[in-house]
Amino acid sequence: MRASAALLLPLLLLLGSCVAPMVAPGPSVQTRLEEFLDSRVAFLEANDIQGFLAVSSPSAQEFERPLAIGVVAVPITGLRMRLDRGSLRDAGELLEGVRVDLIYRYDGLPEDNSFRVGLTYDFSETEGVWGIRNAGLKPGSALPVWASGPIQSMQTEHFLGLYRPELNDPDRILREAEQARAQLDGKITFPLEDRYLILVARDDDEYQAMSSAMLGPVSAIAQVETSYEVTPDTIRVLSRQMVINSRKLHQDGTALETLRHELGHLAVAQYTRPFTPAWVSESAAMYLAGSRPVAIWRNGLSRNRFDDITIERLTRASNLGEHDSSREGASLEYAYSAAAAWYLVETFGAEKYWEFYRSYSEVPANELYDKLPENAADPEGEQALEQLAVTTTGGSLHQLFALDQVTLDQAIRRWMAAEVA
Repeated sequence: MRASAALLLPLLLLLGSCVAPMVAPGPSVQTRLEEFLDSRVAFLEANDIQGFLAVSSPSAQEFERPLAIGVVAVPITGLRMRLDRGSLRDAGELLEGVRVDLIYRYDGLPEDNSFRVGLTYDFSETEGVWGIRNAGLKPGSALPVWASGPIQSMQTEHFLGLYRPELNDPDRILREAEQARAQLDGKITFPLEDRYLILVARDDDEYQAMSSAMLGPVSAIAQVETSYEVTPDTIRVLSRQMVINSRKLHQDGTALETLRHELGHLAVAQYTRPFTPAWVSESAAMYLAGSRPVAIWRNGLSRNRFDDITIERLTRASNLGEHDSSREGASLEYAYSAAAAWYLVETFGAEKYWEFYRSYSEVPANELYDKLPENAADPEGEQALEQLAVTTTGGSLHQLFALDQVTLDQAIRRWMAAEVA
């Protein structure tokens, strides 16, 4: 054994002298770009706006400066710039149309309630140093409220409020929100989140600008907005927030009921899905708010205005008021949905009703993922979600209440008639 080892050693040395040393490959473009984005985040975390902007062209700086100023002005945590690796089509010195998500959370809000801004960049690399030639919003994305004008914040025990400096008496609305939350807390059997985000608008124009969702005739006072991240394995409900029109909130003396309604939406947001019918989500919010629109029930029944409203039709609608967008038409559909909730709760119990609501969240993630359209306006995708709503609603009504949609309509009408008698 010793002799063999001695004979092999010179041969190994000889072979080693004939082979060029191997050079480890350098970091990939993707890795270098991700490190560059991380370094930019570090500037923002250090409140160094100029350092963040130093690598950008004048036009890119003009776009990014409001974002940087806003990040420093509001209580933000968990900030990161996430590269969309699929948008890296080239590996040269100029990378155009690269998508980057600016992801963040608000301090004190749940860790799973993250927000994001979709950005597009043109990157250039010179002698190993990255720079930004152009920057803009990804189509379909919008700037957060703190990047579109001066912003102030106020925190209470359970709320973070963001508003423009011109808003009068912002603490009044947050006090009322705390009061509404206390009224709601004992009515549901699952815990509310520790803190929610409220954007408070001064008037109609500001409310429209702060809202990312389409506003209808019955959402002119307040509304809750969320977004979804769907993969084949998971569904995450993100960017949960309430937007309030302070000018209209106190016009009719129903501020606390309105706040309870919107908090109701936030309370069940984790169980709500893109295919949850609007009549189901609105019925839950109205039940939690304690809304019993007896006057609308009475008037609608006396004029036969509920004859054309059915659970089958409402289940296929993406929004209440879709078939009749007038304020009266939408109000009738809201009132009918409220009657559905009260009937189910009073007949079968609140726990069974919440089991019905949660049944939509029990649909497997891959089933929803396969049906989501690549384009939000894709008619085929909308039809697929509508069919998923119809299937889930019909199955849950039968399994939990032994009802079909026709018998539920009959029961709702009888219940309303008894309520207004």
